[in-house]
Amino acid sequence: MKAEKKKTTSSKSMVTAREAGYFGKKMMKNAHKAQQEGLPVAWSMVTWWQGELIAKAMGIELVFPENYAAFCAARRLAEPYLERSDSEGFPATLCGYARNCFGYASMMTENNMQPPEGAPAGGMPKPMLLIGSGAACDGRFKWFQALKRYLGVPQWTLEHPQTGVKEYFLPGHKKETIRFIKNHLKEFVSFLEKLLDYKMDWEKLAEIVDQAFKTLILAHEVDRLRKAVPSPMVAQDFWSIMIPHLFMPHDPEAYEFYKKVYAEVKYRVDNKIGAIPNEQYRVMFAEIPPWHTLGFFDKLAENYGIALVYESSGYHAPYPISDEELEGVTDPLELIARLTYQKFTDQQEMGRQYDLDIPGYTLSYLRAASEYLADGVICHPLRSCRAATYELLSIKNVLSECLKIPSVSIEGDLVDLRVFNEEEALFKIEAFVDTMDHNRDERKIAGISW
Repeated sequence: MKAEKKKTTSSKSMVTAREAGYFGKKMMKNAHKAQQEGLPVAWSMVTWWQGELIAKAMGIELVFPENYAAFCAARRLAEPYLERSDSEGFPATLCGYARNCFGYASMMTENNMQPPEGAPAGGMPKPMLLIGSGAACDGRFKWFQALKRYLGVPQWTLEHPQTGVKEYFLPGHKKETIRFIKNHLKEFVSFLEKLLDYKMDWEKLAEIVDQAFKTLILAHEVDRLRKAVPSPMVAQDFWSIMIPHLFMPHDPEAYEFYKKVYAEVKYRVDNKIGAIPNEQYRVMFAEIPPWHTLGFFDKLAENYGIALVYESSGYHAPYPISDEELEGVTDPLELIARLTYQKFTDQQEMGRQYDLDIPGYTLSYLRAASEYLADGVICHPLRSCRAATYELLSIKNVLSECLKIPSVSIEGDLVDLRVFNEEEALFKIEAFVDTMDHNRDERKIAGISW
């Protein structure tokens, strides 16, 4: 008798979530086609639309090593790249996305700069440019610089000031920060024009920016629908659906896709249909998931009725910018600057409300906890990601102190499946359920409404 095959991928409750893989395939297909035709291809970090929209207007096809590493992990095919990275002298505690990329690039140099044999999805084609970002963590700031060891191509790091709560409310600070970002984007455009030897098509950029705004607003409307009880869409769906708005909001197909997502979620809300049939606990997940073991979350739903109602704050579309703020703003670079600034500051009002001067991700979860009526939060400390780990203690403490919401920590990694102990994690969740029951009573005593 054959042993039962262990399920590693997650189930998708939504039809659109099962269709979302099209966009990842389209992105890779376009990049390979561009390379074959001699057109520019770049490897880009997620820059929260700072660099992506400008690059697309300049005719550059993009692939994202962070996204590719998550894909390799989900297919459980990242280990050879991680081992190669280790053998190249990069520490095992370095960002798992970067380690996957270093190993991949090293193997590519041995294959005449073609994707390594057997690379998932055909691999990432050799870039003519690296677009980095200083946002989120120091590893991202240095990673693409280190790639020059293998690729020998130009690299640009986009600056992204991340404003603290006190700074955000200083007179004139927002105006000056947006001006700084806008001026930096002008320099990026000049760099691309010199590199490619042709000028920016500003009308095309304006169209791309307009399309991206529409897609991101619609993605946020989906988030608003998700506040319903029972939850119409859970994290297992979101982690599939996020690719179009996070990486491709400029694509008209992404906008049309989100119309379908919205309609599917709205139907569920109107008819009180939950994403899982037995919702008992509404739980948030912070921050980056174990891409290699997403099936774990199906077990939480099946065994305990846990619906992951909010997750991975960095991957969500920002709250829309007010019409009043955008009135009269027509420069596409300023619109991009305002968009990316909004992504990293739209939660700062929560800091003033609770008199907290703390990192932004914490405030995002504090806001989401009351909006999504959370019973608890699962924190995922990562062996290889300090940026997504150091804030978890703050998230745990603030949610407990302000809203009496309990937490549990499940150690693992975003790419390296060897450091995730599923049996131990399930044992922790079993005890966590009792804690959530207790804290529901504590919230009632404290006069908290859920």
